[in-house]
Amino acid sequence: MNQLKYDFFVGIDLGQWLHMASVVDAKGEFLGETSFPHSREGLSGTIDWLLEVTSQDTARIAVAIEKPHGAVVELFLDNAIAIFSINPKQVDRFRDRHSMSGAKDDRRDAFVLADSLRTDGHRFQRLHLPPPEILAMRGLLSTRDQLVKNHVALSSQIRELLTRCWPHLVSLAPKDKALDAFFCELLQLFFESSPNPLSSHTIETLAQKHRIRRLKPEKILDTLKQKPLRVAPPTTQVTSEHIELLLQQLLLVRQHRRASDQHLDKWFKRVKALTDEPCSDPAILASLPGVGAYVLACVLCYAHHPIRLRNLNAFRTLGGIAPVTKKSGKRGQLRPTILMRRARSLPLNNALHHWARTAVLHDSHFKEHYDRLRDRGHSHARALRGVMDRILPIAIAMLRQGTLYDPSRWTTQKANRG
Repeated sequence: MNQLKYDFFVGIDLGQWLHMASVVDAKGEFLGETSFPHSREGLSGTIDWLLEVTSQDTARIAVAIEKPHGAVVELFLDNAIAIFSINPKQVDRFRDRHSMSGAKDDRRDAFVLADSLRTDGHRFQRLHLPPPEILAMRGLLSTRDQLVKNHVALSSQIRELLTRCWPHLVSLAPKDKALDAFFCELLQLFFESSPNPLSSHTIETLAQKHRIRRLKPEKILDTLKQKPLRVAPPTTQVTSEHIELLLQQLLLVRQHRRASDQHLDKWFKRVKALTDEPCSDPAILASLPGVGAYVLACVLCYAHHPIRLRNLNAFRTLGGIAPVTKKSGKRGQLRPTILMRRARSLPLNNALHHWARTAVLHDSHFKEHYDRLRDRGHSHARALRGVMDRILPIAIAMLRQGTLYDPSRWTTQKANRG
């Protein structure tokens, strides 16, 4: 950021219902502050107050904020005001410039944000509002992630309740954290028919419906016939009622999760069918091995700016692929310590992990690279990060050239080396 470009710097400290704004000029002189509620009138009134204090047009104002998204960010972007995001950890360090006592309040934080943007603005990246389709997809992904968390949480509660009275039934559940539809419907039938046992025909029909092969109907029937633990009389009844309520919630969550996955699959099929020239970014990324609907959506949404700028370093850093190197002290200079990056976008990092894992299964070149890293003694997760560190440069090069992935180029490169 060119610091001479802006004459006024604003810091916004966000609260749940009340926000604080502080304004300084290019020389660091404090000009004013105000608090405003999180409402339509409060947010729009802040813009009017800001223009009155600065007596300038919006092009001469720069705003610093900790949270890079939300209603306040979209308000300033919609009014063509430059806004920059500063990490809360950085703000904590900048706060020591003004006070070493550790005191913290909203007014001071707003001033620290404004002054930090004035002195170190060139180190922060300006925020831009993504296209509407990216915002819509980001909302869908956020909803889907919450559904997955609810699915796992409800599954854990059901497992815990089963261990109180029917621990033998847990052996029929899948090994994954989330329970599948077969086990949920089996539990429903089990509690509805209690104390009468289920028939073998009912179990076979249910197994065929969900295409269950990991369990034989005879084993399921024998497990269901086992007696529950001997507990206090009301415990069994109350626990069974609690499980039935959780099962209804779980089946509803599974239904919504399946609907969101179907929406992603339809969108992915449209992307794969694109034949426009030059190729669009989604079509280029979709041509790479290991890229499915969920991975492509996460990459486009959470790495929108690195992809738009074709910035490989920003992509690696944001996704947690770039390692952290420590060379401090005599020992560090002789043998630097290389650690996994913790400061990253967790949804993007999870998507890249699944991307690398699937690429290893479907592409022989990446499988060979994965095996080489494993032979060197690296862990599974570390090897996958190494595979991803090879995929990302290829993806950025394809985006810059506007070409699709061509696996035959690996054979050509090997022939040239030979």
